[in-house]
Amino acid sequence: MSELKSQTITGIFWSFVEKFGSQLILLISQIILARLLEPRDFGLLGMLAIFIAVSQAFIDSGFDNALIQKKNADQTDFSTVFFFNISIGVVLYLILFFGAPLIADFFRTPELVDLTRVVCLILIINSFGLIQFVKFKIEMNFKAIAQVVVTANILSAVVGVTLALLNFGVWALAGQVMGIYIFRTILFWVKSSWRPSLIFSVKSFKGLFSFGSKLLLSGLISQTFENIYLLVIGRMFSATALGFYDQAKKFQQVPVATLAQVVGNVTFPAFSKIQDENERLRIGFRKLIKLLVFVNFPLMIGLAVCAEPLFQIVLGEKWLPSVPYFQLLCIAGMIYTLHSSNLNILKVKGRSDLFLYLEIIKKIFVVLAIIIGLRWGIMGLVVGQIVTSFISFFINAYYTGKLISYSTISQIKDVSQTFLITIVTAAVMSIGWLIQNQILSLSFQILAGIGTYLLLACATKQEAVSDGISILKEIIPTQRWKNVKY
Repeated sequence: MSELKSQTITGIFWSFVEKFGSQLILLISQIILARLLEPRDFGLLGMLAIFIAVSQAFIDSGFDNALIQKKNADQTDFSTVFFFNISIGVVLYLILFFGAPLIADFFRTPELVDLTRVVCLILIINSFGLIQFVKFKIEMNFKAIAQVVVTANILSAVVGVTLALLNFGVWALAGQVMGIYIFRTILFWVKSSWRPSLIFSVKSFKGLFSFGSKLLLSGLISQTFENIYLLVIGRMFSATALGFYDQAKKFQQVPVATLAQVVGNVTFPAFSKIQDENERLRIGFRKLIKLLVFVNFPLMIGLAVCAEPLFQIVLGEKWLPSVPYFQLLCIAGMIYTLHSSNLNILKVKGRSDLFLYLEIIKKIFVVLAIIIGLRWGIMGLVVGQIVTSFISFFINAYYTGKLISYSTISQIKDVSQTFLITIVTAAVMSIGWLIQNQILSLSFQILAGIGTYLLLACATKQEAVSDGISILKEIIPTQRWKNVKY
Protein backbone atom coordinates (compact mmCIF):
# COMPACT_ATOMS: atom_id res chain seq x y z
CA MET A 1 0.00 0.00 0.00
CA SER A 2 1.33 3.47 -0.94
CA GLU A 3 2.54 5.80 1.79
CA LEU A 4 -0.09 8.43 0.89
CA LYS A 5 -2.92 5.87 1.04
CA SER A 6 -1.63 4.58 4.37
CA GLN A 7 -1.39 8.13 5.75
CA THR A 8 -4.89 8.88 4.52
CA ILE A 9 -6.44 5.79 6.10
CA THR A 10 -4.62 6.37 9.40
CA GLY A 11 -5.68 10.01 9.23
CA ILE A 12 -9.31 9.04 8.67
CA PHE A 13 -9.15 6.76 11.71
CA TRP A 14 -7.73 9.43 14.04
CA SER A 15 -9.93 12.14 12.57
CA PHE A 16 -12.90 9.88 13.20
CA VAL A 17 -11.71 9.35 16.79
CA GLU A 18 -11.46 13.12 17.18
CA LYS A 19 -14.82 13.97 15.66
CA PHE A 20 -16.77 11.02 17.00
CA GLY A 21 -15.15 11.32 20.44
CA SER A 22 -15.77 15.05 20.70
CA GLN A 23 -19.29 14.79 19.31
CA LEU A 24 -20.10 11.93 21.69
CA ILE A 25 -18.89 13.98 24.64
CA LEU A 26 -20.85 17.01 23.48
CA LEU A 27 -23.90 14.82 22.88
CA ILE A 28 -23.78 13.37 26.39
CA SER A 29 -23.30 16.81 27.91
CA GLN A 30 -26.14 18.20 25.76
CA ILE A 31 -28.44 15.43 26.97
CA ILE A 32 -27.61 16.24 30.58
CA LEU A 33 -27.95 19.98 29.99
CA ALA A 34 -31.24 19.48 28.11
CA ARG A 35 -32.68 17.84 31.20
CA LEU A 36 -31.32 20.52 33.55
CA LEU A 37 -32.06 23.61 31.45
CA GLU A 38 -35.04 24.98 29.54
CA PRO A 39 -35.50 25.21 25.73
CA ARG A 40 -35.34 29.01 26.05
CA ASP A 41 -31.76 28.80 27.36
CA PHE A 42 -30.69 26.96 24.22
CA GLY A 43 -32.60 29.47 22.10
CA LEU A 44 -30.75 32.40 23.66
CA LEU A 45 -27.36 30.98 22.76
CA GLY A 46 -28.66 30.00 19.32
CA MET A 47 -29.42 33.67 18.62
CA LEU A 48 -25.69 34.42 18.75
CA ALA A 49 -24.68 31.53 16.49
CA ILE A 50 -24.70 33.50 13.24
CA PHE A 51 -22.56 36.33 14.65
CA ILE A 52 -19.97 33.92 16.05
CA ALA A 53 -19.90 31.79 12.89
CA VAL A 54 -19.45 34.75 10.53
CA SER A 55 -16.73 36.21 12.75
CA GLN A 56 -14.90 32.86 12.83
CA ALA A 57 -15.00 32.79 9.03
CA PHE A 58 -13.36 36.23 8.98
CA ILE A 59 -10.60 35.07 11.33
CA ASP A 60 -9.91 31.98 9.26
CA SER A 61 -10.10 34.04 6.04
CA GLY A 62 -9.52 30.90 3.98
CA PHE A 63 -5.87 30.95 5.05
CA ASP A 64 -5.92 27.48 6.57
CA ASN A 65 -6.91 25.98 3.22
CA ALA A 66 -4.45 28.26 1.43
CA LEU A 67 -1.61 27.03 3.68
CA ILE A 68 -2.59 23.39 3.12
CA GLN A 69 -3.00 23.82 -0.62
CA LYS A 70 0.37 25.62 -0.94
CA LYS A 71 3.00 22.92 -1.37
CA ASN A 72 5.95 24.87 0.13
CA ALA A 73 4.45 26.97 2.93
CA ASP A 74 7.24 28.19 5.27
CA GLN A 75 7.70 29.89 8.65
CA THR A 76 7.07 33.32 7.12
CA ASP A 77 3.71 32.18 5.76
CA PHE A 78 2.63 30.65 9.06
CA SER A 79 3.75 33.63 11.17
CA THR A 80 2.07 36.10 8.82
CA VAL A 81 -1.26 34.29 9.09
CA PHE A 82 -0.86 33.90 12.87
CA PHE A 83 -0.59 37.66 13.48
CA PHE A 84 -3.33 38.41 10.98
CA ASN A 85 -5.68 35.99 12.76
CA ILE A 86 -5.10 37.64 16.13
CA SER A 87 -5.52 41.16 14.74
CA ILE A 88 -8.79 40.39 13.00
CA GLY A 89 -10.01 38.50 16.08
CA VAL A 90 -9.52 41.56 18.29
CA VAL A 91 -11.19 43.88 15.77
CA LEU A 92 -14.23 41.62 15.39
CA TYR A 93 -14.60 41.19 19.14
CA LEU A 94 -14.64 44.97 19.62
CA ILE A 95 -17.30 45.32 16.94
CA LEU A 96 -19.49 42.71 18.65
CA PHE A 97 -18.79 44.14 22.11
CA PHE A 98 -20.06 47.61 21.16
CA GLY A 99 -22.74 46.16 18.89
CA ALA A 100 -24.19 43.91 21.63
CA PRO A 101 -27.07 46.31 22.48
CA LEU A 102 -28.09 46.33 18.81
CA ILE A 103 -28.13 42.53 18.73
CA ALA A 104 -30.27 42.48 21.88
CA ASP A 105 -32.68 45.02 20.37
CA PHE A 106 -32.96 43.02 17.13
CA PHE A 107 -34.07 39.90 19.01
CA ARG A 108 -35.97 41.94 21.63
CA THR A 109 -34.01 40.08 24.30
CA PRO A 110 -32.03 42.27 26.80
CA GLU A 111 -30.11 39.28 28.23
CA LEU A 112 -28.12 39.08 25.00
CA VAL A 113 -26.01 42.16 25.80
CA ASP A 114 -23.88 40.53 28.50
CA LEU A 115 -24.06 37.13 26.84
CA THR A 116 -22.66 38.50 23.58
CA ARG A 117 -19.82 40.37 25.28
CA VAL A 118 -18.68 37.30 27.20
CA VAL A 119 -19.19 34.48 24.68
CA CYS A 120 -17.60 36.37 21.78
CA LEU A 121 -14.27 36.40 23.61
CA ILE A 122 -13.77 33.03 21.95
CA LEU A 123 -12.95 34.91 18.73
CA ILE A 124 -9.71 36.18 20.27
CA ILE A 125 -8.98 32.98 22.16
CA ASN A 126 -9.41 30.72 19.12
CA SER A 127 -7.20 32.87 16.88
CA PHE A 128 -4.16 31.98 19.01
CA GLY A 129 -4.39 28.26 18.23
CA LEU A 130 -5.42 28.07 14.57
CA ILE A 131 -1.92 27.78 13.10
CA GLN A 132 -0.95 24.88 15.35
CA PHE A 133 -4.12 23.15 14.20
CA VAL A 134 -3.27 23.78 10.53
CA LYS A 135 0.31 22.53 11.02
CA PHE A 136 -0.99 19.23 12.38
CA LYS A 137 -3.36 18.92 9.41
CA ILE A 138 -0.59 19.54 6.88
CA GLU A 139 1.57 16.93 8.60
CA MET A 140 -1.53 14.68 8.66
CA ASN A 141 -0.94 14.25 12.37
CA PHE A 142 -4.59 13.70 13.19
CA LYS A 143 -3.71 11.72 16.29
CA ALA A 144 -2.42 14.90 17.98
CA ILE A 145 -5.54 16.80 16.92
CA ALA A 146 -7.75 14.03 18.33
CA GLN A 147 -5.94 14.09 21.68
CA VAL A 148 -6.31 17.86 21.98
CA VAL A 149 -9.92 18.18 20.86
CA VAL A 150 -11.30 15.25 22.84
CA THR A 151 -9.53 16.37 26.03
CA ALA A 152 -10.78 19.95 25.59
CA ASN A 153 -14.35 18.76 25.07
CA ILE A 154 -14.26 16.59 28.19
CA LEU A 155 -13.02 19.48 30.33
CA SER A 156 -15.54 21.94 28.85
CA ALA A 157 -18.40 19.47 29.35
CA VAL A 158 -17.50 19.25 33.03
CA VAL A 159 -17.57 23.05 33.23
CA GLY A 160 -20.98 23.27 31.52
CA VAL A 161 -22.68 20.56 33.56
CA THR A 162 -21.24 21.91 36.82
CA LEU A 163 -22.60 25.40 36.09
CA ALA A 164 -25.99 23.92 35.20
CA LEU A 165 -26.14 22.01 38.47
CA LEU A 166 -25.38 25.30 40.23
CA ASN A 167 -28.42 26.86 38.48
CA PHE A 168 -26.52 29.26 36.19
CA GLY A 169 -29.04 28.72 33.37
CA VAL A 170 -27.89 29.88 29.94
CA TRP A 171 -24.46 30.72 31.39
CA ALA A 172 -23.83 26.99 31.73
CA LEU A 173 -24.06 26.73 27.94
CA ALA A 174 -21.87 29.81 27.55
CA GLY A 175 -19.29 28.34 29.94
CA GLN A 176 -19.13 25.11 27.97
CA VAL A 177 -18.67 26.91 24.64
CA MET A 178 -15.92 29.13 26.02
CA GLY A 179 -14.26 26.19 27.74
CA ILE A 180 -13.92 24.32 24.44
CA TYR A 181 -11.85 27.10 22.87
CA ILE A 182 -9.85 27.96 25.99
CA PHE A 183 -8.77 24.37 26.66
CA ARG A 184 -8.23 23.65 22.96
CA THR A 185 -5.94 26.65 22.48
CA ILE A 186 -3.89 25.87 25.58
CA LEU A 187 -3.49 22.22 24.60
CA PHE A 188 -2.50 23.04 21.01
CA TRP A 189 0.31 25.24 22.33
CA VAL A 190 1.43 22.50 24.71
CA LYS A 191 1.24 19.77 22.05
CA SER A 192 2.80 21.68 19.14
CA SER A 193 6.44 22.69 18.86
CA TRP A 194 5.60 25.46 16.40
CA ARG A 195 6.05 29.03 17.63
CA PRO A 196 5.52 32.23 15.64
CA SER A 197 8.41 34.40 14.53
CA LEU A 198 8.11 38.19 14.69
CA ILE A 199 7.44 38.37 10.97
CA PHE A 200 4.62 39.75 8.88
CA SER A 201 5.27 39.50 5.16
CA VAL A 202 3.04 41.55 2.87
CA LYS A 203 4.22 39.43 -0.06
CA SER A 204 3.27 36.21 1.73
CA PHE A 205 -0.06 37.70 2.77
CA LYS A 206 -0.93 38.70 -0.79
CA GLY A 207 0.07 35.29 -2.16
CA LEU A 208 -2.06 33.38 0.32
CA PHE A 209 -4.91 35.86 0.11
CA SER A 210 -5.16 35.46 -3.67
CA PHE A 211 -6.34 31.90 -3.04
CA GLY A 212 -7.85 32.39 0.40
CA SER A 213 -9.89 35.52 -0.38
CA LYS A 214 -12.36 33.57 -2.50
CA LEU A 215 -12.66 30.96 0.23
CA LEU A 216 -13.09 33.80 2.75
CA LEU A 217 -16.09 35.14 0.86
CA SER A 218 -17.37 31.60 0.34
CA GLY A 219 -16.95 30.90 4.06
CA LEU A 220 -18.78 34.09 5.01
CA ILE A 221 -21.66 33.26 2.68
CA SER A 222 -21.74 29.63 3.82
CA GLN A 223 -21.63 30.42 7.55
CA THR A 224 -24.21 33.17 7.20
CA PHE A 225 -26.68 30.93 5.43
CA GLU A 226 -25.98 27.86 7.58
CA ASN A 227 -27.03 29.93 10.58
CA ILE A 228 -29.57 32.20 8.94
CA TYR A 229 -32.41 29.92 10.02
CA LEU A 230 -31.46 30.57 13.65
CA LEU A 231 -31.54 34.29 12.92
CA VAL A 232 -34.92 34.15 11.17
CA ILE A 233 -36.56 31.85 13.75
CA GLY A 234 -35.13 33.87 16.66
CA ARG A 235 -36.49 37.11 15.15
CA MET A 236 -39.86 35.87 13.85
CA PHE A 237 -40.72 33.41 16.63
CA SER A 238 -39.79 32.96 20.29
CA ALA A 239 -36.58 31.94 22.05
CA THR A 240 -38.36 28.75 23.12
CA ALA A 241 -39.33 27.89 19.53
CA LEU A 242 -35.72 28.54 18.50
CA GLY A 243 -34.59 26.24 21.32
CA PHE A 244 -36.66 23.36 19.90
CA TYR A 245 -35.28 23.90 16.38
CA ASP A 246 -31.72 24.39 17.64
CA GLN A 247 -31.79 21.15 19.60
CA ALA A 248 -33.08 19.25 16.56
CA LYS A 249 -30.35 20.79 14.41
CA LYS A 250 -27.63 19.97 16.93
CA PHE A 251 -28.66 16.32 17.17
CA GLN A 252 -28.83 16.03 13.39
CA GLN A 253 -25.40 17.63 13.10
CA VAL A 254 -23.72 15.08 15.40
CA PRO A 255 -23.49 12.34 12.74
CA VAL A 256 -23.55 14.65 9.71
CA ALA A 257 -20.84 17.05 10.88
CA THR A 258 -18.72 14.20 12.24
CA LEU A 259 -18.70 12.33 8.95
CA ALA A 260 -18.30 15.40 6.71
CA GLN A 261 -15.52 16.95 8.78
CA VAL A 262 -13.63 13.68 9.21
CA VAL A 263 -13.62 13.10 5.48
CA GLY A 264 -12.94 16.74 4.59
CA ASN A 265 -10.10 17.19 7.07
CA VAL A 266 -8.24 14.13 5.82
CA THR A 267 -9.05 13.97 2.12
CA PHE A 268 -8.30 17.64 1.40
CA PRO A 269 -4.59 17.45 2.30
CA ALA A 270 -4.39 13.91 0.88
CA PHE A 271 -6.08 14.78 -2.43
CA SER A 272 -4.08 18.02 -2.63
CA LYS A 273 -0.93 15.91 -2.93
CA ILE A 274 -2.31 14.34 -6.15
CA GLN A 275 -4.22 17.37 -7.40
CA ASP A 276 -2.57 17.15 -10.84
CA GLU A 277 -3.30 13.42 -11.31
CA ASN A 278 -6.92 13.41 -12.43
CA GLU A 279 -7.24 9.63 -12.83
CA ARG A 280 -6.01 8.88 -9.29
CA LEU A 281 -8.15 11.70 -7.96
CA ARG A 282 -11.26 10.40 -9.70
CA ILE A 283 -10.74 6.82 -8.49
CA GLY A 284 -10.11 7.97 -4.92
CA PHE A 285 -13.11 10.30 -4.95
CA ARG A 286 -15.42 7.63 -6.34
CA LYS A 287 -14.46 5.21 -3.56
CA LEU A 288 -14.94 8.00 -1.05
CA ILE A 289 -18.47 8.78 -2.29
CA LYS A 290 -19.53 5.14 -2.08
CA LEU A 291 -18.17 4.76 1.43
CA LEU A 292 -19.78 8.01 2.58
CA VAL A 293 -23.30 7.14 1.47
CA PHE A 294 -22.93 3.58 2.76
CA VAL A 295 -22.58 5.04 6.26
CA ASN A 296 -24.60 8.25 6.00
CA PHE A 297 -27.78 7.13 4.20
CA PRO A 298 -28.86 4.44 6.70
CA LEU A 299 -27.73 6.57 9.64
CA MET A 300 -29.87 9.55 8.65
CA ILE A 301 -32.95 7.57 7.64
CA GLY A 302 -32.62 5.32 10.69
CA LEU A 303 -32.52 8.32 13.04
CA ALA A 304 -35.55 9.83 11.32
CA VAL A 305 -37.56 6.62 11.76
CA CYS A 306 -36.80 6.21 15.47
CA ALA A 307 -36.78 9.94 16.33
CA GLU A 308 -39.82 10.02 18.65
CA PRO A 309 -38.82 7.27 21.10
CA LEU A 310 -35.22 8.48 20.89
CA PHE A 311 -36.06 12.04 21.93
CA GLN A 312 -38.54 10.97 24.61
CA ILE A 313 -36.15 8.50 26.23
CA VAL A 314 -32.97 10.52 25.90
CA LEU A 315 -34.11 14.14 26.32
CA GLY A 316 -37.49 13.87 27.97
CA GLU A 317 -41.05 14.67 26.96
CA LYS A 318 -40.54 18.46 27.03
CA TRP A 319 -38.36 18.17 23.88
CA LEU A 320 -40.89 16.24 21.72
CA PRO A 321 -41.75 19.40 19.68
CA SER A 322 -38.23 19.06 18.23
CA VAL A 323 -39.00 15.65 16.65
CA PRO A 324 -40.65 16.78 13.36
CA TYR A 325 -37.82 19.25 12.72
CA PHE A 326 -35.25 16.57 13.43
CA GLN A 327 -36.85 14.06 11.06
CA LEU A 328 -36.91 16.48 8.15
CA LEU A 329 -33.37 17.70 8.87
CA CYS A 330 -32.19 14.09 8.71
CA ILE A 331 -33.51 13.87 5.14
CA ALA A 332 -31.52 16.99 4.26
CA GLY A 333 -28.51 15.48 6.05
CA MET A 334 -28.51 12.48 3.72
CA ILE A 335 -27.20 14.57 0.87
CA TYR A 336 -24.99 16.97 2.86
CA THR A 337 -21.85 14.84 2.86
CA LEU A 338 -22.19 14.34 -0.90
CA HIS A 339 -22.30 17.99 -1.87
CA SER A 340 -19.66 19.00 0.71
CA SER A 341 -17.28 16.35 -0.69
CA ASN A 342 -17.86 17.63 -4.21
CA LEU A 343 -16.99 21.12 -3.00
CA ASN A 344 -13.78 19.73 -1.54
CA ILE A 345 -12.61 18.77 -5.03
CA LEU A 346 -12.91 22.40 -6.13
CA LYS A 347 -10.54 23.41 -3.32
CA VAL A 348 -8.17 20.57 -4.14
CA LYS A 349 -7.99 21.75 -7.74
CA GLY A 350 -7.31 25.32 -6.60
CA ARG A 351 -10.60 26.61 -8.03
CA SER A 352 -11.50 28.93 -5.18
CA ASP A 353 -13.02 31.31 -7.76
CA LEU A 354 -15.50 28.65 -8.87
CA PHE A 355 -16.07 27.70 -5.21
CA LEU A 356 -17.16 31.29 -4.49
CA TYR A 357 -19.32 31.53 -7.61
CA LEU A 358 -21.23 28.36 -6.71
CA GLU A 359 -21.79 29.51 -3.13
CA ILE A 360 -23.43 32.70 -4.38
CA ILE A 361 -25.65 30.80 -6.82
CA LYS A 362 -26.76 28.28 -4.18
CA LYS A 363 -27.57 30.93 -1.60
CA ILE A 364 -29.99 32.60 -3.99
CA PHE A 365 -32.02 29.39 -3.76
CA VAL A 366 -31.76 29.49 0.05
CA VAL A 367 -33.19 33.02 0.15
CA LEU A 368 -36.09 31.94 -2.07
CA ALA A 369 -36.68 28.89 0.13
CA ILE A 370 -36.84 31.07 3.26
CA ILE A 371 -39.22 33.60 1.68
CA ILE A 372 -41.54 30.85 0.46
CA GLY A 373 -41.15 28.58 3.51
CA LEU A 374 -42.03 31.27 6.07
CA ARG A 375 -45.67 30.99 5.00
CA TRP A 376 -45.77 27.61 6.73
CA GLY A 377 -43.73 28.60 9.80
CA ILE A 378 -40.69 26.70 11.04
CA MET A 379 -41.77 23.49 9.27
CA GLY A 380 -41.80 25.37 5.98
CA LEU A 381 -38.26 26.61 6.62
CA VAL A 382 -37.04 23.07 7.34
CA VAL A 383 -38.64 21.66 4.18
CA GLY A 384 -36.87 24.44 2.30
CA GLN A 385 -33.56 23.13 3.64
CA ILE A 386 -34.28 19.72 2.10
CA VAL A 387 -34.97 21.28 -1.30
CA THR A 388 -31.85 23.49 -1.25
CA SER A 389 -29.69 20.59 -0.07
CA PHE A 390 -30.58 18.57 -3.17
CA ILE A 391 -30.11 21.60 -5.42
CA SER A 392 -26.65 22.15 -3.90
CA PHE A 393 -25.65 18.57 -4.69
CA PHE A 394 -26.58 18.85 -8.36
CA ILE A 395 -24.77 22.17 -8.75
CA ASN A 396 -21.57 21.01 -6.99
CA ALA A 397 -21.51 17.59 -8.66
CA TYR A 398 -21.87 19.11 -12.13
CA TYR A 399 -18.65 21.11 -11.80
CA THR A 400 -16.77 18.31 -10.06
CA GLY A 401 -17.71 16.10 -12.99
CA LYS A 402 -16.15 18.57 -15.40
CA LEU A 403 -12.92 18.80 -13.38
CA ILE A 404 -12.23 15.09 -12.80
CA SER A 405 -14.53 13.39 -15.33
CA TYR A 406 -16.95 12.00 -12.76
CA SER A 407 -20.41 13.16 -13.83
CA THR A 408 -23.49 13.74 -11.71
CA ILE A 409 -25.22 10.78 -13.39
CA SER A 410 -22.27 8.54 -12.54
CA GLN A 411 -22.40 9.64 -8.92
CA ILE A 412 -26.13 8.95 -8.72
CA LYS A 413 -25.65 5.49 -10.25
CA ASP A 414 -22.90 4.72 -7.74
CA VAL A 415 -25.13 5.57 -4.76
CA SER A 416 -28.50 4.35 -6.08
CA GLN A 417 -28.19 0.78 -4.81
CA THR A 418 -27.26 1.98 -1.33
CA PHE A 419 -30.28 4.29 -1.38
CA LEU A 420 -32.63 1.44 -2.29
CA ILE A 421 -31.45 -0.89 0.48
CA THR A 422 -31.69 2.05 2.90
CA ILE A 423 -35.36 2.54 1.99
CA VAL A 424 -36.06 -1.17 2.51
CA THR A 425 -34.29 -1.01 5.88
CA ALA A 426 -36.41 2.01 6.90
CA ALA A 427 -39.58 0.11 5.99
CA VAL A 428 -38.57 -2.77 8.27
CA MET A 429 -37.69 -0.36 11.09
CA SER A 430 -41.07 1.37 10.83
CA ILE A 431 -42.73 -1.79 12.17
CA GLY A 432 -41.45 -0.59 15.54
CA TRP A 433 -44.04 2.22 15.46
CA LEU A 434 -46.66 -0.41 16.30
CA ILE A 435 -44.98 -1.13 19.66
CA GLN A 436 -46.43 1.06 22.40
CA ASN A 437 -43.55 0.80 24.86
CA GLN A 438 -40.96 3.40 23.81
CA ILE A 439 -37.92 1.48 25.05
CA LEU A 440 -39.01 -1.72 23.30
CA SER A 441 -39.90 0.24 20.16
CA LEU A 442 -36.48 1.93 20.00
CA SER A 443 -34.65 -1.33 20.73
CA PHE A 444 -36.52 -3.15 17.97
CA GLN A 445 -35.89 -0.36 15.46
CA ILE A 446 -32.15 -0.24 16.16
CA LEU A 447 -31.61 -4.00 16.02
CA ALA A 448 -33.90 -4.51 13.00
CA GLY A 449 -32.26 -1.60 11.19
CA ILE A 450 -28.67 -2.75 11.70
CA GLY A 451 -29.48 -6.38 10.92
CA THR A 452 -31.52 -5.67 7.79
CA TYR A 453 -29.05 -3.18 6.37
CA LEU A 454 -25.96 -5.34 6.85
CA LEU A 455 -27.77 -8.38 5.45
CA LEU A 456 -28.86 -6.49 2.33
CA ALA A 457 -25.41 -4.87 1.94
CA CYS A 458 -23.68 -8.24 1.94
CA ALA A 459 -26.33 -9.82 -0.30
CA THR A 460 -25.92 -7.07 -2.92
CA LYS A 461 -22.10 -7.13 -2.71
CA GLN A 462 -21.69 -3.46 -1.83
CA GLU A 463 -18.23 -2.24 -2.79
CA ALA A 464 -18.13 -0.09 0.35
CA VAL A 465 -18.10 -3.26 2.48
CA SER A 466 -14.88 -4.54 0.92
CA ASP A 467 -13.36 -1.05 1.05
CA GLY A 468 -14.33 -0.81 4.71
CA ILE A 469 -12.69 -4.14 5.48
CA SER A 470 -9.52 -2.96 3.68
CA ILE A 471 -9.47 0.18 5.82
CA LEU A 472 -9.89 -1.85 9.01
CA LYS A 473 -7.04 -4.12 7.95
CA GLU A 474 -4.82 -1.08 7.52
CA ILE A 475 -5.82 0.44 10.85
CA ILE A 476 -5.75 -2.79 12.88
CA PRO A 477 -3.25 -5.16 11.24
CA THR A 478 -3.70 -8.64 12.69
CA GLN A 479 -3.54 -12.26 11.63
CA ARG A 480 -7.29 -12.61 12.16
CA TRP A 481 -8.00 -10.54 9.07
CA LYS A 482 -6.57 -13.32 6.91
CA ASN A 483 -9.78 -15.26 7.45
CA VAL A 484 -12.07 -12.34 6.57
CA LYS A 485 -13.18 -12.62 2.97
CA TYR A 486 -15.74 -10.72 0.97
